Amino acid sequence: MKIVPLNEVKNRFSTYLELSKREDIVVTKNGRPAAILHAVTDEDLEDYLFESDPRFIARIETLRREFQRGGGTPLADVRRELRVPASRRRGAVTRRRRPSSVA
Repeated sequence: MKIVPLNEVKNRFSTYLELSKREDIVVTKNGRPAAILHAVTDEDLEDYLFESDPRFIARIETLRREFQRGGGTPLADVRRELRVPASRRRGAVTRRRRPSSVA
């Protein structure tokens, strides 16, 4: 993380934008933190747009309330509906048969 005054960032914005791909840049104004330059990928932008959309937030809140009132859908029902085979249980040990040593 680098801490850089605003006038320096303004004079060399492209340089600091490129540097932000490797580390965050804290931009200061009058010696105080004012902003952070942080590189963003397409996936980051998509997440940010969803998470900051009031309609999306309202939908999530509605779904949470419904879940608290009535509970969720059992995984077996979801698998059946989506035609996904049941997965093997985590941590389940499969035992191989040893070849018999018949002489």
